[in-house]
Amino acid sequence: MSRSIKAVLSVFILLSVVISGATTMNKAAATTSTSVLSEDDIVYMILTDRFYDGDSSNNGTLGNEYRPGQLKYTQGGDWQGIIDKMSYIKDLGVTAIWISPPQQNELLSRDGSESGYHGYFTHDYNSTDPHFGSKAKLIELVNTAHANGIKVILDAVPNHTADYLNGTATSYSPSTYAPAAPFNDPSWYHHNGDILDYNNYTQLVNNDMGGLDDLDQSNPSAKAAILSAYSSWVADVGFDGIRIDAASSLPKSFITDFQTATGVPTFGEVFNGDVNFVSDFQNYEWGVLDFPLFFSSRDVFANDTSMNNLKTIFDQDYKYQNTNHLVTFMDNHDRDRFLNLANDNYKKLRLAMTFLFTVRGIPDVYYGTEQANYGGGVPTEYTGIANKENREVMPSFNETNINFKYIQRLAQIRKDYDALRSGTQREMWSDSFVYSYSRRIDTTAHEVITVLNNGYDSSTRTIPLRAESTIPVGTVLTNLLNTSQTVTVASGGVTGKQITVTLDGKQGMILAAGMVASYTPPTPTITKIRVHYNVGYGNSMYLRGSNYPLWWDKGRAMRNVSSDVWEFEMERIPAGTTVEFKPMINNDTWSTGSNYTVTGGTTVDVYPSF
Repeated sequence: MSRSIKAVLSVFILLSVVISGATTMNKAAATTSTSVLSEDDIVYMILTDRFYDGDSSNNGTLGNEYRPGQLKYTQGGDWQGIIDKMSYIKDLGVTAIWISPPQQNELLSRDGSESGYHGYFTHDYNSTDPHFGSKAKLIELVNTAHANGIKVILDAVPNHTADYLNGTATSYSPSTYAPAAPFNDPSWYHHNGDILDYNNYTQLVNNDMGGLDDLDQSNPSAKAAILSAYSSWVADVGFDGIRIDAASSLPKSFITDFQTATGVPTFGEVFNGDVNFVSDFQNYEWGVLDFPLFFSSRDVFANDTSMNNLKTIFDQDYKYQNTNHLVTFMDNHDRDRFLNLANDNYKKLRLAMTFLFTVRGIPDVYYGTEQANYGGGVPTEYTGIANKENREVMPSFNETNINFKYIQRLAQIRKDYDALRSGTQREMWSDSFVYSYSRRIDTTAHEVITVLNNGYDSSTRTIPLRAESTIPVGTVLTNLLNTSQTVTVASGGVTGKQITVTLDGKQGMILAAGMVASYTPPTPTITKIRVHYNVGYGNSMYLRGSNYPLWWDKGRAMRNVSSDVWEFEMERIPAGTTVEFKPMINNDTWSTGSNYTVTGGTTVDVYPSF
């Protein structure tokens, strides 16, 4: 038998073994969770290097890849750090953690401008990254998570390695600058240069993403090696699901083979806002990250656009195989932080989280959202991928702050009401400011109604119940976010049953029938500045100040509430803290005189001169 025939047979046998799930395993060291990733889960995305440094001995070499304070380089977070903070993760109420890719990464990018801290500069698909810990430590992490009722999601990178092949080169130069075997075979890669048009699917699949060497999954040897590597990660470590990085750059048939080989549900990153494009990928795997809803909902809740934009997305839900397997989110490691875009408005954040936890799909919370991480406060994604300030080191693990408590409450509500996990979503009301929907399990009649007011002012709406609803007239519905608020179902409307709801500005209600344990939400510490001045048509008022979210060198736009009144609210300022500030017209004309002051937790009215 010739060597070439032996090689082909070897590849065929390996591929067959991988797909059948009969890869060599080390199950003795890893426990399995009670179930795999499902629509019942709440995901918490952790950028491992930025979460918590539990083992300083694996931090690397100072001045090379490990550069504390420089966010393009390694900061020291590791698997021991996640283990150390498992009780915090459990207390938040999430049921699954999505951690950074575990495999060994190249220390630095080709130009040295960043390290491989994030996990997407793959060097060795079959070894752990020493900055995170050993394989035994990773197994310990998964076992600890499982013992706390938390699943672990593997972030897989089957599309590319680090940038070893320069441009369209077909050989490594120098030969030592290459990925670990067996992935150091240049014939396993495409050599077509970078993707120039991200709307061109042929380029997405066959070209390099930002210079990263693009694996050719149609090469039988390459495909077998990829499937073997990731099947072993799942089998040896005990992962419960997989997020597939850059799924839109992979052949769709490969995605199906990948999920079959690994044996756990996968959801792909399809970085595109077009439902037609994204929905097709769910024909090839269990789930998909819901980028179309992300782009629309973030704009609605951070930038105050019309709630009807949500309707535009939901009206296309029929295009998906299963909308409850979509993974929904408000920000991530490639996009600006939500609070960054929302002028640090916590009310906006809480309303967006209410939407995230009640809408169809699996909510995914980016680490630090519960600690009001704001990614530097200055948007950066207009230059492309946001990959620095939005990847800040976790600032604290405070379980008493209002945003932690709010997400914790939402997680508990989602766990308590199965309609929010697997119910059919049906729209009840849509206008520029108010959006309402029902989640109902038709076989059991379990139903929860959500009403959201994205305006700044109090709004009242009379909303018909859905024709499918079996909630009878006279039923008292309780707001699960504040049980002192109730709504009674009345007769009338197009379906014969309706509710009249009054919501404060930037408020959401989650309404359910039946006995509900009393719950009073924590009271926010609101600091409000009101500037009284008529700036004239076409002009705006800005603020600068001494404490974030204000700066002295940049202005914050104020909200116009009447012809001569402008407002700005903050919750980040602790009660009793003194903040200096000055108003500015059009962010370029300072008010005259001395600085003004406001004390945290109070409202101040100022009448400046210009």
